[in-house]
Amino acid sequence: MRIIGMMVCGPNEKYLERSLNEFKRLCDDAIIATNNADQTTLDLIDSHGFRHYEDNREWGKYQPDIKTSLLEACGELQPDWIIAIDADEVFAPEFTRQEAERLTTTGEIAYYFLVVNLYNDEQHFAHSKGIQRFWNIRFYKYMPEHGLQFLKKSLHCGLGPPIAYRYGWHAPYYLLHYGLMLESDRLRKQQRYQQYDPNKKFKAGAYYDELGQELPMKQFDAPGLLRKLAESPETQPRQMPKLPKI
Repeated sequence: MRIIGMMVCGPNEKYLERSLNEFKRLCDDAIIATNNADQTTLDLIDSHGFRHYEDNREWGKYQPDIKTSLLEACGELQPDWIIAIDADEVFAPEFTRQEAERLTTTGEIAYYFLVVNLYNDEQHFAHSKGIQRFWNIRFYKYMPEHGLQFLKKSLHCGLGPPIAYRYGWHAPYYLLHYGLMLESDRLRKQQRYQQYDPNKKFKAGAYYDELGQELPMKQFDAPGLLRKLAESPETQPRQMPKLPKI
């Protein structure tokens, strides 16, 4: 069993080390595509011993192509499964390497994790119309025979190819997203989306609008959330649908 981590990383990612440590504890190796990264970022990746290469195509226009090239590069490391995260995300600590390997034996080919947007501090999260908890793919089988091309959307194209999203099931674990925790980061993201998606083509307008608002906070209860996920019908074993013939 070889699990390979992959990530696209820009400059000045303040939570990068936390995400790299996730690769350390869960993966056999990892490869990172840097996008206009600064030297401090490159040095941090090197200090963890992970492979990286430069892909400076414009993020807001060529995101799916950047990610497709990265998944292709993962093939050189002979993965069985891929863990794909952003440079500001960490898994629930209960999602261990042993648990990852267990999930690969169920017949499923991909797993969604419940993404929790931390808000203002690490003890609270946001759950509103736009900024909310949501399921997204972060762990999937490497199947180049079913295609490696990401969804052709300039923004919000996901972290796996369409086959993973179409056939993925739900893991009983959450994923913490730090990228919206600070107001300064939310405003910076809002500005970036105004530049690359002014007509709100790729995401519901409520999400973009709420980046510039102060939302009510909810207390983050990690043990309670894990219990709910373990009991949820969405995470129970199922009969995996048949994959399309190649």
